[in-house]
Amino acid sequence: MTLYLGIPLGLMALLVAVSGVAALRSGWLLPVQRQYIVRPHLFGWAQLAIALALVIQVAGAVLAEAGGLRSAVTMSGAAVLLGGVLLIVQAQRPARGR
Repeated sequence: MTLYLGIPLGLMALLVAVSGVAALRSGWLLPVQRQYIVRPHLFGWAQLAIALALVIQVAGAVLAEAGGLRSAVTMSGAAVLLGGVLLIVQAQRPARGR
């Protein structure tokens, strides 16, 4: 993987992780997200999962140049990304009993 792809993806993962930590610690969301997200704490975990998936994808791309573990690493990154998306869906739904 060349640096012109790795550095922006790393910065994007860092920004998503910072936003996730802010949602976990204080319940703060970006203004665009406030009307859709009902459970900010769960949304923070989802953002951290997506940031981890981005890091795993970058590691998989680096391993593509090194050898044969690329498929396993990128598939695990896709699984983490899918888990993050499912957490986002759950964060948008109101809790039972509301």
